[in-house]
Amino acid sequence: MDVSSKFSEESLRKIAEEKINYRISVKIHVTAFLLVNALLFFINILTLPDKLWVIYPFFGWLIGLNIHTMTYILYARGVYPMAKRAFIVNLPAYHSTMLLLIIINILTLSSYIWAFYPAITWGFALVAHLIIFLLYFQQSKIKEVERKSKKERAIEKELQKMKIRLEKQKK
Repeated sequence: MDVSSKFSEESLRKIAEEKINYRISVKIHVTAFLLVNALLFFINILTLPDKLWVIYPFFGWLIGLNIHTMTYILYARGVYPMAKRAFIVNLPAYHSTMLLLIIINILTLSSYIWAFYPAITWGFALVAHLIIFLLYFQQSKIKEVERKSKKERAIEKELQKMKIRLEKQKK
């Protein structure tokens, strides 16, 4: 079945407009990231060339940029359910944050590797999230085949009402 037959032209246009707005917001975020961090780099070189403090805001902001970009990509590709999106968004957040913490650890206390602890605990949380998602997702797939969700039934009911109103207006 063709996707366009499931949606009206107006609703497809609204979805397309939303995707474009998200894409533009990501481009603005990337542009601001590059300009501000270039400015911070020049300020760092001019003021304290022997200490590279600019890496802290750079990697901190990179975490937010990764999350924003990944959220857009998942939305644009139509990744559902939300639990799956949440897990996928957590992966780049985890990697970006761990990279920042490892850099801070190396630059501050290279003799004591404290960044290992948040990496392990958040790693366990990610694995637990994945296991729970997979178990839940398998159950929801089985239930989805058996019956429609409450939301889907409500949507169908509302569509029927709308069709009846349209028929009455035509008469």
